[in-house]
Amino acid sequence: MKQVGNMLVLETLDEIVTPGHTALLVIDIQNDNASTQGTLASRGVDISAVRRTIPAIQMVLAEARRTAVTVIFMRISNDRGLESPSRLRMREKSALKRDAAEYESSGCSGNEVLGELEPGPDERQFIKYLSSSFMGTPLDFTFRNLGIRSAVVVGMVTEGCVETTVRDLEQHGYYPVVLSDCVSSRRQDLHHAALLVMSARYDVITSEQLLAIWRRA
Repeated sequence: MKQVGNMLVLETLDEIVTPGHTALLVIDIQNDNASTQGTLASRGVDISAVRRTIPAIQMVLAEARRTAVTVIFMRISNDRGLESPSRLRMREKSALKRDAAEYESSGCSGNEVLGELEPGPDERQFIKYLSSSFMGTPLDFTFRNLGIRSAVVVGMVTEGCVETTVRDLEQHGYYPVVLSDCVSSRRQDLHHAALLVMSARYDVITSEQLLAIWRRA
């Protein structure tokens, strides 16, 4: 930690991910996009990338709970009537078009957090309608009320909701930390490109590096 003017700036990873002021942000890992029984898998979309991240995310979740790190689950909702024309056009490039009316829609089981991650009864779940976990959600208000200074980010999609949220974390004054083996995309070229871009500005580490710090703590 160093003094810059009248501010104290966290410098080391150990300082940044101290459990007392760190949140674990789980982004958009839901039944429809990550379960072998979900909409994407049932329509033949390859979900192997996100499936590979689940064991590491489970380990991080377990350690977060052991060390009393705040855990927040973000859930993307694609409800009809709540999207702009530009966003609808963007979705036309996605693996699943809008012909699946219930895909990730609020109130449907596919919108729920992936069952294998088992959110606890006291762990917050916020619905979002856009890529950023901040846009239209109480995330910033919650972080400030809880004294959160840093957020460890896991989830999907690396070049989409993950990267957008990471940028907004820094813009809102928080320290973002991305776990490279706990984020995923169906396109590996975009996944690696996004990690490269984020690592130039933020901390991008592995789950094992984070777990080693939390276990020491």
